[in-house]
Amino acid sequence: MKAAQLDGRTIWYAASNEDGRSETLALEPAGRSILSITASGSRTFDLLLADPAHIVSIDQNPAQTAFAELLAAGYRTLDYRQFSAFTGLDNDQSAREILFERIATNLSPATRIFWSNNRRAIGAGLIYSGKWEGFLRTIHYLAGSKRRGIAARLMTAETVEEQYTLWRSEWTDRQWRWFLKLLSARFLWRYVAREPGIAFVARDFDISAYVAARFDHAARTQLFRESPFAWLMMTGSYPDDVRPPYLSEAGFDAIKNRIDRVEFVTAPVQDYLRGTDAGRFDAVSLSDYSSYCDVDVQRGLWRDLARAMPRGGRVCERKFFNKSGTGLPDEFGFVRDLDLKEMLFQQDRAYFYSFVVAEKA
Repeated sequence: MKAAQLDGRTIWYAASNEDGRSETLALEPAGRSILSITASGSRTFDLLLADPAHIVSIDQNPAQTAFAELLAAGYRTLDYRQFSAFTGLDNDQSAREILFERIATNLSPATRIFWSNNRRAIGAGLIYSGKWEGFLRTIHYLAGSKRRGIAARLMTAETVEEQYTLWRSEWTDRQWRWFLKLLSARFLWRYVAREPGIAFVARDFDISAYVAARFDHAARTQLFRESPFAWLMMTGSYPDDVRPPYLSEAGFDAIKNRIDRVEFVTAPVQDYLRGTDAGRFDAVSLSDYSSYCDVDVQRGLWRDLARAMPRGGRVCERKFFNKSGTGLPDEFGFVRDLDLKEMLFQQDRAYFYSFVVAEKA
């Protein structure tokens, strides 16, 4: 199995499962022409806040393109209060159908058809409508009231010291250790989370030990309450005052003024790169592309990136559980920034990713 393909009828990712600050640091987007994998659109929109010249936002899953195009139409058409209600950030369900009718005229025909067939997701709140967000909310519910109570206290800790003491004394109990062991059960990822990327995780990679170490690192170095990703994991939603940048009021205003710089494309990224002009992209955000393919596919991607990027072009890739292919940029004329990738690994507020940051020599 060389690569996985997610069901193109399904929205897998609807919220921000990454920390856009890392891509901004790695890619230095201002004035650049960027290629960004779409997923929920969060990374593309966060990069837009850094004032790039143009972004091609690409995904092979047409459902993810339709999702991001709908958000883009919301930026164009609505004010922030309406946008918050429409996306589900605010609990104003009655307005969503009316706002969709207003937005629909700004959608491509394919996206309009997709959402006409998926009105239930609009009514329920777009931002939490993805399969992954549903999985996180299910875990939150099954954790029980006691665990949810500890999570609430962690999310309101005033200092890292207070947070870490609570983490060590109350969170890391027998139930937590049992849950971590369950994470290593690959049937859970394959058949419950429906995560096809599990097929590419090395058999000797200890998922539970890795997750435990990354959580412990975060608990003793960063305040959970400052991370939108932590709120999503621990509570299933974002509070009003801790939203990802692209969903904040300040972010909304900036994106609204720049949204026409984004072009959405539905295609496999390698196919697209092979058909584009040499040297076209100054920066590329790959998200965790390697989660869904083996080393041979990753090698082909870096080969195509080398042709599509000029000298000085920068790439940022996240590595989730599949850590293979880390050294591949070296084969194709890129130089990895090892200091920056280590800094991002330590500071990224999505906790579980390591990084490849590389520049075309």
